[in-house]
Amino acid sequence: MAVLRRRWQSGAAVALLASMVTIGPAACTSLHGERTPQPSTAAVPTMAPRQLRNPVSVQVVARIDQAACVEGAGGLPGPGAGGDWCYFLDPGLNVTRAERVELVQDALRDFVVVVTLLPEDRDEFAAWTARAAGRQIAISVQGRVVAAPELLEPLSGDDLHIYHPGIAEAAARTLLRQLSG
Repeated sequence: MAVLRRRWQSGAAVALLASMVTIGPAACTSLHGERTPQPSTAAVPTMAPRQLRNPVSVQVVARIDQAACVEGAGGLPGPGAGGDWCYFLDPGLNVTRAERVELVQDALRDFVVVVTLLPEDRDEFAAWTARAAGRQIAISVQGRVVAAPELLEPLSGDDLHIYHPGIAEAAARTLLRQLSG
């Protein structure tokens, strides 16, 4: 079941955003079809403390300026075609605790950072996704958008899967360290 998809610019074959995220056990639609991150022999599990080193913010995108952020304008930098764009976000949900954070490789050998939510946070997350369904969302860490997919339907998953197409292992490990220390 696909719940997130890429946004494309003017029907061109250029991705509007170079990042995607899947949340919970749901899959993400991409040019390669269904994506369900699954641990492989290259998986690198990393147990995180209950408190994340840096929170993960999940917010609805209010607008995107296709240029770098202007200081003081209130936006967050993030991925865009040809460089950073500026994302303006509505208030959302901050994930500050997790059962674990780990790095896995999916079937296509792409790296995915998986944040397993605590049982007591899952209902709040599901309620937030119900309110945000049908809109573009942004996932940010340390004041930078790392992914901005469209959330097609409410989710009730236990995990937040942060996926970047073609992300290098070193970049995925950096994100893992930002979250788990």
